[in-house]
Amino acid sequence: MAITTTETAGAREWIARPNRSLTPTARRGLIGLILSATALVCGGFVLAGAWLVLPFAGLELAVLFIALRAIERGDRAYESIRLDGQALIVDSHLPGQTEHQSFHAGWAKVSLEDDSSGEPLLCIRSHGRSARIGRLMTLSQRQQLALDLKHHLQP
Repeated sequence: MAITTTETAGAREWIARPNRSLTPTARRGLIGLILSATALVCGGFVLAGAWLVLPFAGLELAVLFIALRAIERGDRAYESIRLDGQALIVDSHLPGQTEHQSFHAGWAKVSLEDDSSGEPLLCIRSHGRSARIGRLMTLSQRQQLALDLKHHLQP
């Protein structure tokens, strides 16, 4: 997954996004290409008298549309951690789940803890509250982010 780090006016932010090779522009081009090819092939079959091909071609295009919409929905997912002075803000926007939590940076503790699937996630705790983040990162990225956060949270 892709993690970007930005630093502006004393604030530092880490953002993790899914790594997708199919950009929105390429996705539209792919849809146009498949739509054109399907229309061309269906046109030939209709001219030959096999009009029953049309409903199946429509079904094929509907399934393609649904699959690409699911990919697009996943593309909007991101997780971010923002350290701004004494505020540590954790945002997680995953399909079907949005979470926003703020912690005092001086009290926040960072650790890697196993979740229900056995995969360690980055856990930020303070005053009885916790936020788990790292579903869009590899294990090595989580470990590196934990070290980076611990370094920046130390007084």
